[in-house]
Amino acid sequence: MNLRRLGRLEPHVGLALLIALSPISLWGQRVPDRTAVFRLRDSLALVTDTATLLALESRSIDSARKHRDDAVLHLRLGLVGLRIAQITGGASHFRDAEGEFEWTTQLQPQWPLGWYALGTAELAEADADPPALRTLFRALGHDVFGPAAHDLARSAEVDSTFVGGLVDFGDDALQRGIGSHLAAALTAARQVASVPAGRNPSVLLLRGRVEREVGDVDSAIAMFQSLVSRDRHDATALLELARTMLAAGRIGGVDPWYRGLAVAESAALAMYRFDLSLVMSDSALGAFDAATGPGRVTVAKNFWDSRDPDALNGSAERLREHYRRLAYAHRHYALVPPGHRYDSLRAFTSTGSRFDDRGRIYVRHGDPDQRTALALAGLPPNESWLYHRPHGDLLFNFAEPDSAQGYRMYESLLDIVGLGTAATRTGQGNVRARLEGGTAMETYGAAWTAQAAEELLYSRQKLSPLYGRMLSAGVKAATVTQQAERTAGRKSIDIGLQTDSWKLSYELPLAADVDVVAVGSDAAGPEVQVAFAIPGTSLYAPPSSGAVVYSIRMRIAVSTRGGELINSVDTLRNFSAAKALQATDHLLGRLPIHVPPGDYIVRVALETESRGLVTRPQAVHVAALTAPGLTLSDLALGARSVPLPWQTARADTAWVNPLQQFKAGEPMQLFFEVGGVAPGAAYRAELSVMRSGHQDAQLRLGFNVVAGGTPDEIRREVDIGRLGSGTYVLQVAVSTATGRAVRRREFVVTR
Repeated sequence: MNLRRLGRLEPHVGLALLIALSPISLWGQRVPDRTAVFRLRDSLALVTDTATLLALESRSIDSARKHRDDAVLHLRLGLVGLRIAQITGGASHFRDAEGEFEWTTQLQPQWPLGWYALGTAELAEADADPPALRTLFRALGHDVFGPAAHDLARSAEVDSTFVGGLVDFGDDALQRGIGSHLAAALTAARQVASVPAGRNPSVLLLRGRVEREVGDVDSAIAMFQSLVSRDRHDATALLELARTMLAAGRIGGVDPWYRGLAVAESAALAMYRFDLSLVMSDSALGAFDAATGPGRVTVAKNFWDSRDPDALNGSAERLREHYRRLAYAHRHYALVPPGHRYDSLRAFTSTGSRFDDRGRIYVRHGDPDQRTALALAGLPPNESWLYHRPHGDLLFNFAEPDSAQGYRMYESLLDIVGLGTAATRTGQGNVRARLEGGTAMETYGAAWTAQAAEELLYSRQKLSPLYGRMLSAGVKAATVTQQAERTAGRKSIDIGLQTDSWKLSYELPLAADVDVVAVGSDAAGPEVQVAFAIPGTSLYAPPSSGAVVYSIRMRIAVSTRGGELINSVDTLRNFSAAKALQATDHLLGRLPIHVPPGDYIVRVALETESRGLVTRPQAVHVAALTAPGLTLSDLALGARSVPLPWQTARADTAWVNPLQQFKAGEPMQLFFEVGGVAPGAAYRAELSVMRSGHQDAQLRLGFNVVAGGTPDEIRREVDIGRLGSGTYVLQVAVSTATGRAVRRREFVVTR
């Protein structure tokens, strides 16, 4: 017989010949050949003709009756019965198959194949049960997958060299992500922990992954650390250890991540590459692919070092955030089954991503600043995400036309209307094509489609003024506004899929006031004073009978208006107090940083042991005080009751108050610098205080000055006792014979 021709036969014919040709080589052995058993199982999986299988089952039953104690025959008969049950869904065939496998285990309890087959059959039967029935069983306290888990674990217990069944079961549970399967896989993995099979590297790796998937991070880390302790160059174990630690927020995962990357090959390297491909550009991935072990580490470090540097976090924190995002996307935005297919209005390139489009954006940009959804009959599930960005907000519209593809991005919110019942039944589903032809979707009136469009636009008004304009646009303006919204959406998609952002964030908020004032200088040049006040309610003091030390991490990033990072600071400062601060007390701090003259955006982050705060970007102007022409620094406003002074360049004392609140009965301490006046030159300074939003001054003060240096320092006490409670603006105007310069500062007066 030509065996090559055998491979071309119809599946059921090849199966029959396989069984007919090997009654001795396979079924006559006392101990079955594992490869042959699995080959039979795989051959059976190709058969869809129940008549052939039933005939084969009948012949097998006749043979088994003659050889009742032949465990191999019962194993064969069970495999045939299991395949019939899988095709027909018949409960009786599942029970028959399980009966044959159970008989096999009774005849040969030390054969792992019998236990493996029994567990597989029990798992298949539990999967075939209607979901409602499984729910009922669970409600009655019956673990529908428990027997399968026990028997698959038993296959490894009786033979420590046979762990494939247990591992395959666990891998399948991980891929499918079904909670009951994962629970059964975890039960099986834990069951073998005390026997030699439990120390098998494949089992340890599987158990670590399943423990992580069900949320037991510490157990998962213990499994991966056990593997690393056996082989410190096990790249897969190092990566899984790093993934687990980083996703859990533990910065210690950075070290094993790089150690594993340095030695990764083949499968482990592919896992590293996939994780990076979700954020790396094609050029960066090309450099990664071309590099060797240490070179790959350099490429990766350079990549993480260069990400969004003005976002205040360091490269290690960005790597940690990447894996937190991956874990979140895996839980909330996974595609089942894996893969990605598009047939939307705009042809995107499939990435083979494990996530839908929400996951792709989330991995690159993290949590949106705002999100909105609308549940409306006739429309598919939908969401819109908004990210605030210094150079233009990013707005993404998602919808789920069918569960197989998950949520997909759409250029326009009206594309989602086009997916709805109203638009499709009235022939308006292809919104983009209609707009390109000059016909806008009606977003006004009482028509069916118009009502759906109006509801969706109303739900998004807070995200962008574009949607308000689309609602108010009449017939003539509809085309223009809808095209503008589509163009903005296309731009967001292009930028969103080509860039990434790593905004620093904290799980618990920190209540603090931060003030940034461009005033002061020393021999190295102009300074920006960054001051903060943290209330006692946001500080944790460990129990102590003596002094208390508060550790505050302070990060500052100064960038040009175009986004170029000029200066950054990341420092940990310890503040000692005689006793724990009370709720009404404040921890005060100040840090000067050098910044050359110019216009900048300053961001500040404060972090305690468990809380953090990132300020909104603040614009500052650092005056060129030593250049020709009259200029003024920022105005530093302080109070002696908020003890945060510093010594100026001329050994005077200036004050700053980050609370920016002043008691009416206490003089305000004002400090500023005047540039562009020569020593000995005369000029005049005028101070005016107005209520915020008003032009009339409630307080005026003027004085003449003879410059004592360049720049010239001015310090004055301002009596604000006559001011009532409220928000005010202090204006300082300096005049010379050739020019005038003005600076303003807002503050609050309390009684």
